[in-house]
Amino acid sequence: MINPNWVTSDHFSTGNVTLTDTLEGIIIYLIQESKINPEKIIVADGGSFGTSERFFKLNEVFRLEEYGIKIMNLNNDEIVNEIEVPNPLSLKSVNIAKTALDASCIISVPSLKAHNMARTTLSMKNMMGTIYPKSIMHSNLHKKIADLVSVLRSKMKFQIIDGIIGSNGWELGGQPIQMDLIVAGEDPVAVERVGSEIIGFGLNKVKYLKFGMEKQLGTANLEHIEIIGKSISEVYHKF
Repeated sequence: MINPNWVTSDHFSTGNVTLTDTLEGIIIYLIQESKINPEKIIVADGGSFGTSERFFKLNEVFRLEEYGIKIMNLNNDEIVNEIEVPNPLSLKSVNIAKTALDASCIISVPSLKAHNMARTTLSMKNMMGTIYPKSIMHSNLHKKIADLVSVLRSKMKFQIIDGIIGSNGWELGGQPIQMDLIVAGEDPVAVERVGSEIIGFGLNKVKYLKFGMEKQLGTANLEHIEIIGKSISEVYHKF
């Protein structure tokens, strides 16, 4: 399951949602390089209710089905209720879309955005698209992000932050910033730390990274993260 950020009905040029071209590149790679049967690939997210039809048309999402893959709105999926959270910090149980629970692998593909509560909303917070209702997350958000990821961590094999166009301001209507950047890796906490640092948010602001380390979901220690390609300072842009 490829899990983009489709939280609003905006066009991807705003930076508020994942670029359709980025998703297409991932699909092509999985089919051509990884030799994965396209019938086993699902692109799915559960964004804001009532926005899906306009969003899919505006962003030409259904053209991806030409590759033989499936597009899904997780808000319409069967929900598995009361999944227990291991060693909860705040969230004891959560209702999760069956497609996400059944997936052998989840590739989280968020856009590079700032967030008014979480400070950044990247691959870890992107997992909120798999749950219902999403409103349960809005108190103790940082702890609950780590709790939610702990349920799905074994499936989160790869994270790809779509930073081609970033969104500076808040998650539903920031200012687009051309970044021409992709941040990718296996460790969701490490990928999140690097992505957050690139747009100017450290551990003192993005507290869910500390809770992620506390729950042993990955590392947020930059000294323990190997960065291949450009350094953080080379691509830094304060959001």
